[in-house]
Amino acid sequence: MKIWSKEEVVNKLHEIKNKGYLSVPTDMFRTDDGVVGQILERQFGVQENNITLGDLGEFELKGMRNRKAKSNLTLFHKKPVAGQTVIQIFNRFGYVKPSSRNPEVMKKKLFTTIKGGRLNNLGLTLNAKHASEINLYYQDEYLSTWDLNLSKIEKLVLVFAETIGRANSPEEQFHFTKAYMLTEINDITSLINDGVLVMDLCIDQDLSKSKGPHDRGPHLRIPISKLDKLYRNIERLL
Repeated sequence: MKIWSKEEVVNKLHEIKNKGYLSVPTDMFRTDDGVVGQILERQFGVQENNITLGDLGEFELKGMRNRKAKSNLTLFHKKPVAGQTVIQIFNRFGYVKPSSRNPEVMKKKLFTTIKGGRLNNLGLTLNAKHASEINLYYQDEYLSTWDLNLSKIEKLVLVFAETIGRANSPEEQFHFTKAYMLTEINDITSLINDGVLVMDLCIDQDLSKSKGPHDRGPHLRIPISKLDKLYRNIERLL
């Protein structure tokens, strides 16, 4: 893996910006925000990974659509290390409703945002003693524990792309025009307990088929507007 210097990162960002709008490679198309980061990573010559080292060695690289509406940055995709599994949680709290694409297809779903400090509509809430012990509760009942290693996001390069073409389609194109370096991460305990950092569960299962549940998470996310609460230093690179 190449270890990038800050100067090399900045030079590469300018090179990518000067390419203008980039199309989605045929082998990379997917209908979610992940494609933005994958295109950016390919431009840097790195592969998507789940190891503790950042994409660029010292720096973790993330790409997002530059939306005017409120949007969230996904920091982690992590499974619990103790207590109930995500599938056990899905089996217990999932609800059945028609597919949004085909109302004739019934699906069991668990799409829910969980915050610290209050119960959500399913009675779920988070509580953090420290970053390595984030607990999920149903009312007062303990369910699961997550252990987060913050080393991968201690130095983050966040790049925003303007888009043309229909969103989440093979015709969508991305122009990476803005980038920031975020460093000096704060303790996340209070951010979780205060509902700034949230957890999204995104699981569904087509009840007309024999396939098991499709789990897209869990995701730990933070609103872009609140990144200054997570990082003490935010520097514009592009």
